[in-house]
Amino acid sequence: MRSSSRTKRPVPQSRVSRWSTLSDWCFAHQGIVFAVAGAVWVLALYWKALSAPFVYDDVDQIVNNPALTSLRLTFHRFWLAPVSFNSEIGGAGSATYRPLYWMSLALDRWIWGLHASGFHLTNLVLHWLNGVLAFLLLRRLRVAPWAAAIAALLWLGLPINTEAVTWISARGYVLCTFFVLLALLAANGFLREGKSRLLLAGYFAASLAALLSHEEGVLVLPLALLVAYATNRLSRRLAGGLVAASILSGLIDIALREAVKTGSGGTGAALWAVGLAFWRYMQWMVLPVHMSVERSTSMPANAASLGTIAGWLGLVALIAAIALLRKREPAVSAGLAWVVIALLPFCGFVTIYQGMAERFEYLAAAGLALAAVALVLGLSGRWRRIAVGLLAIWMIWGAWRTWARVLNWQSPAGLYASSLEATPRSPVLLYNLGLEFRRSGDVLSAAKLYGQAVKLQPRYTRALAGLGDVYIQLGETRDAVNYFERALALNPTDKETVIDLGEALQRMGDKQGAEVQLRKAIALDPSQGEAYTDLGALLADTGRIDEAIQCFQTAIKNKPDDATPYFDLAVMFQQRGQDEVALPFYKKVLELKPGDPDTIRNVSKLHLER
Repeated sequence: MRSSSRTKRPVPQSRVSRWSTLSDWCFAHQGIVFAVAGAVWVLALYWKALSAPFVYDDVDQIVNNPALTSLRLTFHRFWLAPVSFNSEIGGAGSATYRPLYWMSLALDRWIWGLHASGFHLTNLVLHWLNGVLAFLLLRRLRVAPWAAAIAALLWLGLPINTEAVTWISARGYVLCTFFVLLALLAANGFLREGKSRLLLAGYFAASLAALLSHEEGVLVLPLALLVAYATNRLSRRLAGGLVAASILSGLIDIALREAVKTGSGGTGAALWAVGLAFWRYMQWMVLPVHMSVERSTSMPANAASLGTIAGWLGLVALIAAIALLRKREPAVSAGLAWVVIALLPFCGFVTIYQGMAERFEYLAAAGLALAAVALVLGLSGRWRRIAVGLLAIWMIWGAWRTWARVLNWQSPAGLYASSLEATPRSPVLLYNLGLEFRRSGDVLSAAKLYGQAVKLQPRYTRALAGLGDVYIQLGETRDAVNYFERALALNPTDKETVIDLGEALQRMGDKQGAEVQLRKAIALDPSQGEAYTDLGALLADTGRIDEAIQCFQTAIKNKPDDATPYFDLAVMFQQRGQDEVALPFYKKVLELKPGDPDTIRNVSKLHLER
């Protein structure tokens, strides 16, 4: 009888040899293999970000920022003077000093112009490089290849990182992390070799670069000491070298800030809220069902309550668990310690210009990824299989959530609307969504959103001025004047609102009041052009022709690319019968606005009259 069992065919020796050679090559070139895998992973998750426009602060910080028009101007502005992170990008008095961040934006603008895709590409490359550096650091710390690779890939795909990666204006966090990881690689090499001055110099340079990219660079030293402690290489002499290098880089950073007189400011410490804020951050890292680009309203109240006390107790319990896991699960302990070190400064311990934000979690999330992978791979038997399955599900869900969130950045309105699902009581988001509706012509929806913002924050000057703009478009001039006056009572130096009030008063027939406001706007900013143009039109209407001509000429001098003062001058001269004077101004308008119908019609009348 013939046996029912089949004999296995031998695997050809050549195939075994090829697989063995490929496996050996991959093992010998782990960094290259991971770099390729990481690039594919980042591109798969974020390639849609390349088509996203400039949104939110990008418009003021990049598109309308005159200091980015040349590398020389950028160097002078952002290395030698403080900068304010708001619409008054040229202003002073901010607590921020991030010259390397600004130089990176200027370099992008020099290369790509105002094409947002180039700026996004730089962010994606930095994010990818951070993943590669994280993998190399874990391998230097003797984490197994598969564990290091999965942890780094998990970090690259966490949804909470989408704000730091997709938002161009959040580049400071990604750039700072790049230098932090470089510094830690140098620190680990110095700790391992013990006498390398070159590695210590590299640690110093990367630490200083991190500080000049973002204030989060101060975390380099505690993270370096964590690396030393986790690898049992923490000796007084070696730690002293790292501390000395960090102190020197910190002193240089402080000296630069003092030299340019960088101001101070922020929300102040909120110690009661620390624990609860920490656990909110953890929730967003682990399960970000809804995400928001504006999290100021998410900061817990800084007051004693059952919630804040429970948050503190939970945080203390976590720190105790980290200490207890130190010998049994060192990678899990180190990962959780990393999270605590990187997150606590953003939980209320130090002054921050904004209460909470998802981009604050970028560096901390790397520790969570390591802790999660180490915890799963540290199990055995059935529990390990279950944990691996759950980790796979979490990674797949995170990849889908990342992809979906990146799509939200394709349009400002979509971004603000989706963010409001997470933070529905954010006046800033309501205002910005209202602004997008107003730009699209839906003034009624804009008015509703502005009204909700003012209801939540009655002293929100932008929303009050926005309501004034909406009522102007609706023809309700008296209501518009009321809102403009309320906004100016809170911020009397807002020249744009002063101009809007002047225009509204002119529409109501209050020419004297309009002139007062327009001259006030000019006094606030003699270098702008809009107020001069509006004042010129007002003076021409009241017969003060010489003064009107002077205003139009000043407007042209201050803003030569604005066609309006050229057109107004041409109309004024045409009405006075000075056609030969009017014609060159009309030609200039057509250079700036080709095909402008009003100009073409008036030029045709000039030729007919001849």
